Amino acid sequence: MSSSAVKNNKWALLIGINKYKYVRQLQGCMNDVELMTKILQENFGFLEAHITQLLDEQATRDNILTALQQLVERVGSDDIAVIHYSGHGSQMTDREGDKPDGMDETIVPWDSGRYPHENRDLTDDELYDWLLRLSEKTPYITLLFDSCHSGGIVRDTFGTSDRWIEPDTRPIEELPPSPVANTLLRGTQRDVGSSGWLPLSQRYVLIAGCSAEEKAYEHSITQDNSKTYHGALTYFLCQQLRQAKSGTTYRDIFERTSTSVTAKYSSQHPQMEGAGDRELFNVREIQPVRFVLLKERTGNRVTLGAGAAHGLTAGSQWAIYQSGTKQVAKETQKLGTVKITAVRAVTSDAEIVEENLTGSITAGTRAVEEAHFYGEMRLKVQIHMLTDCEANVNELLELISSSALLRPAEEGEPADARVYIIAPRTEIREGTPVPRLGAITKPTWAVVGADGQLMMPTRAVDEADAEVIIRENLEKIVRYRSALALNNPNLQSLLNGQVEFILKRQAFDGNWVEAKPEDDSGLIVFEEGDRLIFEIVNHHNEPIYVSVLDFGLTYGIIALYPVAGANQQFQPSKYVNIGARQGQQIELYLPDKFPNSESGGTETFKVFATTYPVDFSVLLQSGSRQSDTLLEQLLDMALTGNGERDARPTSLPPNEEWTTIERSFFLQRRTLHSEKLVASPKVLV
Repeated sequence: MSSSAVKNNKWALLIGINKYKYVRQLQGCMNDVELMTKILQENFGFLEAHITQLLDEQATRDNILTALQQLVERVGSDDIAVIHYSGHGSQMTDREGDKPDGMDETIVPWDSGRYPHENRDLTDDELYDWLLRLSEKTPYITLLFDSCHSGGIVRDTFGTSDRWIEPDTRPIEELPPSPVANTLLRGTQRDVGSSGWLPLSQRYVLIAGCSAEEKAYEHSITQDNSKTYHGALTYFLCQQLRQAKSGTTYRDIFERTSTSVTAKYSSQHPQMEGAGDRELFNVREIQPVRFVLLKERTGNRVTLGAGAAHGLTAGSQWAIYQSGTKQVAKETQKLGTVKITAVRAVTSDAEIVEENLTGSITAGTRAVEEAHFYGEMRLKVQIHMLTDCEANVNELLELISSSALLRPAEEGEPADARVYIIAPRTEIREGTPVPRLGAITKPTWAVVGADGQLMMPTRAVDEADAEVIIRENLEKIVRYRSALALNNPNLQSLLNGQVEFILKRQAFDGNWVEAKPEDDSGLIVFEEGDRLIFEIVNHHNEPIYVSVLDFGLTYGIIALYPVAGANQQFQPSKYVNIGARQGQQIELYLPDKFPNSESGGTETFKVFATTYPVDFSVLLQSGSRQSDTLLEQLLDMALTGNGERDARPTSLPPNEEWTTIERSFFLQRRTLHSEKLVASPKVLV
């Protein structure tokens, strides 16, 4: 793949050390540099004069530092720079105080040693300091480290040679002074990636031979009864680089390279950090469809490299495509389909439900969500009776069981809400339920959430229709939470990031300005009686429909815009201010039911932007209706409990695209001095 970034010169510094002055020798590092040089020239258009090699005794600490500085000086604005190191990695005592484990990761120059020899390692702090200077001139930096720095010798002598030497644990006073002590903040901890090398950044891409606690091995190839050695990472990486085509990204080749390395050396897992979706040794960013890597397959079961932290849910269905697939169209060939059966924090298990060609679903292929399972939206309610009111409990239990939005919690199942009937009491002791209620003169209903706080006002057991009111309040909470949490899981939606929603407040001069968060709290703060307007901008290339719902302080949902039954198109590149015109004013107030003991609460305005009209006013009423589009079906489930809770498609036709945007603010009581208060409100109804 001969790339031609005419305006972007390409530079490379390649370092390979087999024969060290003081430490154990290696065999494949010189071959790594020779192979990488050949590929950069023949496949990616690097000029011979733009490639610097440091081999064996040339790769002293001073020469490496000089070459790094020369690279900074030679690289022009937005040029492409590649640094490849093949040699020993290690660790040494942290002299800057920025590492939690007290050790710096290092690469080992030709002239560095361990006791009694001088340590002349280059630390990750030094490399980071240099990287900051280089990245000021260009963000198109590729770092390839085929080495390791994990501690402890655990490999049997029979095993393959690795690229590691023991850490230098000498105290700071026995080591050379830190060359970066004055340029990096002492005592601050940097956010390094899983490779252990450098802080995560999108200004470079880093591919390392293994994770921070592993070893990088040398790989031998036997041809004509002779062996040739390479670093495992470099060998398998170069195989993929040779096959790369225009548009191939670092992520594409890394997935295949990592799979090959780990298949050969099960304890070595290469790492990639940074701008992985950039075209190889180029400047173009290529955003792929949202996918999850298939990590392994055993029989009819597979493991996906994402879990609950990534939004995966059991029951969802994922299509499997070939490694390197970036976009999915009708003509894109699908390898098969899997259904998720179990979800952990960062991985998931799935079973193969369809495979078009036996054995085609393998490690390294890509999974793209076809149908998302939203799970059960019903609130799980537990009832605790602390006094003799069995008839009342049975009535509430029957009301909950008949609700489309509620259900009784099973025995041993975590509940979302606990309903008490509390007996009369005159004092509070340790373990007393709902202690904030204090003394109680008659049996009382109290509903507590998972956070231990009251979810609604208490009611006397003998109050008329108390059980019905409790059920209605619980259903209101479900509708509120479900609709507020509703978001489009498809990150490739045509509307994602295309709609702007800005809250504005009135300044002293009468002009409307954007409402900014308070410095102290990080929250936008309004006072009751304040007016606000909101601005909506359509950056999509087609007209859209917008609805704005107000999720209030007492679990109420109000349609702010448009008026009931109306649907207004927003044209491309147009904006509108809602609330500025006479008759459209939006004045903020605390509801009558809001407790006097609270200083305020968090209110949320939520925008639903669609490519088709949606009538929210119908869904906010009781009853049900036919729901045709995916968003309408999900809203129907959230607000009424209607509809089957099965997997829903995530890939939609252009006329059914949708997205959501939320803007929250703290609404506080007006004080005499209009002082902004910061509180952690608990909303009651």
